[in-house]
Order: sequence, then structure tokens, then C-alpha cells
Amino acid sequence: MIKILFIENNKDILAYKSKMWELICLCDKDFFPALSTRENSLDGPKKYFEGLFIKEAKFLLAFSEEKLIGFSIFFHNYFDKLITKFTPCNYIKIACVHPDYRGLRIASTFNNFIEEKLPSYLVLPYIVRRTWSTNVPQLRLLENNGYSLIHKSDNDRGNNVSTVYFAKLINSKPDVA
Repeated sequence: MIKILFIENNKDILAYKSKMWELICLCDKDFFPALSTRENSLDGPKKYFEGLFIKEAKFLLAFSEEKLIGFSIFFHNYFDKLITKFTPCNYIKIACVHPDYRGLRIASTFNNFIEEKLPSYLVLPYIVRRTWSTNVPQLRLLENNGYSLIHKSDNDRGNNVSTVYFAKLINSKPDVA
């Protein structure tokens, strides 16, 4: 059975950080371009990984027994000029699942948690995520789950490979404190 753990701060995630590092190194080349090649590193995507642990980061971890088999990180209250109309949002920065555990809907469980099970004080009107234009399975999944294309950066990942941003309206009237 897969167990999901939600962690809201960088202090509590420290106990899992080394296992997350092992997992991101294992999955490095599953991203396009590979995370480590973005920083021209032979030692894995160190800068990318450390950049995930910002103050606004929230963490979802997946376990099989006691083994970390996946994680997703989203940035709460995120803003970016490219997607201004859809901010502030919960921006899903990464989802990483061990290759031996793919096909068990772990990434879908992460998405479902962010869309439907966040504490109310973390719910924002939009969830935004990005991928690359040739990642067809991911594109289909996003479109089939109510996400709409909101921005495309043409050819920024290579010849005929673009970064694409998708958004989903979650809550049209944010809670007012």
C-alpha cells in the first residue's frame, strides 16, 4: 500500500532530503532536457535540487512500507510574469516517481491531493504546472483533467521543443481571512 505524507515546511522535510536527492538523481534523465544537463553537472542536478527548498515550498512524499518512492513539490502563493493572469497560484514544480513504482497512479495521487485535499488556508484559485511540448502522455493527462494551455515558450528547450504552461481553476472565490 502506498502512503502519502504532506509536509508544509523546510524544517520537517530535512529528514527526507537525502532520499529525495537519491530519487531525483535516479530520475534525472526522465526530464527534458535532463535536470543535470541544465546546469552542466556530472554530479547530478544539485542547483536545481537545492532550488526546490524555498520558503514557499510544500512537499508530498509517497512511501511503500518505509521506502520513499516518490515526491512532488509545489510552491504556494507563486507569482511569475509569464503567467500573471493565473497568479498567485499553487505552482507544481516537480513530481518524481521511482521507475519501479510508475503506473500505480502515484503522480495522480499527488495531483489529487493538491487539487482536492489541501488545508483550506493553502487553496488558491489556480494550480499551474509546466512541462515540455513533446511530453505527450503528460499533455494528455493535463488536458483530460481540466488543465488549459496558458503559455508556450517556443523552442526554449531545443529544436521544436517548447516549455508549455497549464492552469486549472480550483477555486473561483478565494477565502478571505
